[in-house]
Amino acid sequence: MTRLDRRGARRPITRNRALRGAVSSLGLAWLLLPVHLAAQTVEAPPDSRTPGASRIGRDIALAAGVLGGTFLLDEHVRSLALDHQGTLGRDLAEAGHTYGDWQRTAPFLAGGGILLGVALDGERGVRRATSAFFGVFAGSMSNTVLNWTLGRSRPRDERGVLHFDPFRGNASLGSGHTAYAFAIAAAVDEVTDGGWAIPFYAAAAGTGIARIYGDRHWLSDVVVGGFIGWWVGGRATAAAAGWLGIEPSSAAPGVSPSARARIRPLIAGDALGVQVRFRE
Repeated sequence: MTRLDRRGARRPITRNRALRGAVSSLGLAWLLLPVHLAAQTVEAPPDSRTPGASRIGRDIALAAGVLGGTFLLDEHVRSLALDHQGTLGRDLAEAGHTYGDWQRTAPFLAGGGILLGVALDGERGVRRATSAFFGVFAGSMSNTVLNWTLGRSRPRDERGVLHFDPFRGNASLGSGHTAYAFAIAAAVDEVTDGGWAIPFYAAAAGTGIARIYGDRHWLSDVVVGGFIGWWVGGRATAAAAGWLGIEPSSAAPGVSPSARARIRPLIAGDALGVQVRFRE
């Protein structure tokens, strides 16, 4: 059996599939076990009987489990992507690469954000757009610093999952395109009402998949980059909004509180996914 490499040429698959399947199963178990154990506590309201240090410890264990699981799945996911290369897939992946390239999309998004902000909310809209720009910049730069510091080799370098060459540019962990795309989604989520952020989250997810499909990044690179972009981008946007004196959308004149929607990761006792919450 053969597969297509990143240049489109066929090459034989030499890995032991049984061993690869066993490692993949172990990766899934490592990924899902801490999620299951933390499911009852991550979304639970604060409890005075639960020490803060204990909750932090559970959160760290959850993050370590997710990251460890993705590392174990890296090789399998890469092989799966290379085994299913095709013209349509490469065309869609190229669209994801383009969206996640700040040099191509940032000028359009910045200009469109300012124009839309002025049209919908006047001077307040400009301040909203400014806070979003700050959040996107912070999320992207935070990932860039980590990427440069760790210097992880890209999949196409054929040096394996655990090859690191610290303090070099254009490295793999985390994915810069994915971090940038999720920072955009988080920033839009912070400064808008309703479901404006949903298509941006969809585009960010597509960017992450494209980076894996195009053999540009490992699965763990995309997970780490997406989390950094979302977490840092959202909080930096909220902080900038506070500095610029932007009141919460639900408190603005003429805006119904029920129209406020927020997108957050969902970890519940019987579910793992994305939550869209409409605030009352």
